[in-house]
Amino acid sequence: MIVSKFNTGDFIYYDLHSEEVITSNFIEDVNLGIYCDRLQSITMERISSDITTNGTEGEKKIAFDFTNIVAVQTNINSYFTTLKNSGFSLVFVNITKEIIAQLGYDSIANSDNINSTVIFFDKTTLSPLKREGFSLFYFFENKNDFFPNNFKIEPVFKEHFKNKLKLYCENHDKQHTSSYVYLTSYINIKKLISHEKQFCLYSIIKLAIKALKEWRQSAPIPPYFPGVKSETNAPILVCQSLNSSYFVSVLSNLLKLDVLILDKIGPINKIYNSMNKSIIQDRNYIVVSDLVCLGTEVKIVKNIIEFLGGRYLGNIALIKTETLKKSDIIKKDATVAVFSIDRTNNKELKYFITTDLENNE
Repeated sequence: MIVSKFNTGDFIYYDLHSEEVITSNFIEDVNLGIYCDRLQSITMERISSDITTNGTEGEKKIAFDFTNIVAVQTNINSYFTTLKNSGFSLVFVNITKEIIAQLGYDSIANSDNINSTVIFFDKTTLSPLKREGFSLFYFFENKNDFFPNNFKIEPVFKEHFKNKLKLYCENHDKQHTSSYVYLTSYINIKKLISHEKQFCLYSIIKLAIKALKEWRQSAPIPPYFPGVKSETNAPILVCQSLNSSYFVSVLSNLLKLDVLILDKIGPINKIYNSMNKSIIQDRNYIVVSDLVCLGTEVKIVKNIIEFLGGRYLGNIALIKTETLKKSDIIKKDATVAVFSIDRTNNKELKYFITTDLENNE
């Protein structure tokens, strides 16, 4: 299973850290969450097999993103060398000079290589560290003719996400179940999860990394050490709906955090009396959602947590709608998400929010 493969039209892209996360948590029984940072042979075997078995759709140019990879397994260079000898042009993105030396490629010179400081998060402290490296390192010596110097994966990912959502946007034209507005479209999250499993896993990995960065200072998620229980002040992930339960379970595994399930929070707004037995005094809580439209359900959960003595840190979601300008959103009320439905894409998605104050005839 490959989760991070993108065809940009000019080259094929692989995110090596995300693939290593898949290896650690879903293939091997290592369970390091997103804290794995050493590229293994088994991961490169999967990627190489994907390239040779499934093909690269005519492209013989490949970008390997080393972001968050700080070491590689011995003899892993054989996979890159084999691909190069098979006629593939390879570029390494955000790679440290230590890894280049470990691979034995420090003698390769290309005038298009770009020196850069590579920033990553130390898995033992979660603090950002800097190492000398390359934002782009070409595993060939001839002139680069395919990879843009200013390439960022985020726009490619968001365009891909938008195109995926188009497949699962259904006509709605009904009142929103928890807010006094009308929605023209309904995004079928259940179908998205079941039909786009690999893409959803990749998106959740990106969401986990965003969460780690968001709260590493204000209310830090403790470093993860295999076999050592998390600190008692570690945040607890709150599951508020059936759809979000899938995302919470994966995030719990990736971040090594406990989960609290608040049943029946959402469209029917039913709260059980046993709730006060679940919230722990002075503990930190992060509410996990699948899609945040107007945030009504999140506000309900936030009020419950704070009323019962817990500390609400914030909300993370796969998808959020941006109904206000970013400058008008208070940071503590902002949702951390990997994709936003906003004024740049809502027309393409046919996603509109209206009220009876407008003429909707």
